Amino acid sequence: MKAFLKENMVLAAGIALPLLLALIFFGATQMGKATIDPPRYSVIFAADYYHNNNNYPYNLVIEKDQLRFVYIPPEEKDSYHNWQKPRLFVYNPVKNESHEVALPNIKDKKKKIDEVIEDIHAQKLSSLKESPDGFVFDHDYRGGGNLMTELFGGGYRSRSRHVLRKASYSVPVPKSERYNSEFIGWIIEPAETADD
Repeated sequence: MKAFLKENMVLAAGIALPLLLALIFFGATQMGKATIDPPRYSVIFAADYYHNNNNYPYNLVIEKDQLRFVYIPPEEKDSYHNWQKPRLFVYNPVKNESHEVALPNIKDKKKKIDEVIEDIHAQKLSSLKESPDGFVFDHDYRGGGNLMTELFGGGYRSRSRHVLRKASYSVPVPKSERYNSEFIGWIIEPAETADD
């Protein structure tokens, strides 16, 4: 065996070095994840929420540690839009669950509504982009291609979703993949543990 390795040193190095390099890269990616604690704070996000459009009649606002739902009737000239009410979710990263929170019903489309969303009761809410433990609600795009599909085409699948991200560590947020999801805020109390 020693004689074979001496005679074929280049072959042995050609096999061993890529394996060693792969192990180094794997260790480096896992080291980043191992040194970061998982997220502890629940995030509030909305799906189908187009608040950047000036004519959009719905708004979700955090004021004085309360989440408010505001509906401003559109002007007559903008009444041709049939805006859909957004959907509101809370993601608990400890339990890895997202649940939908009901928004107030609009009985009269010509009346302004400004109500506190009672289902989100917390001592403290924050609209800062970063949670106290350093995570952000971020868009994550993953292409399903590889070198062969890039060169020759075919078999390509992409995935767009939202995650809680801190450095190289990310946690996928359920129920945010297929929707136009927008960050609303953080519940600044550590999320309930899975045992609660």
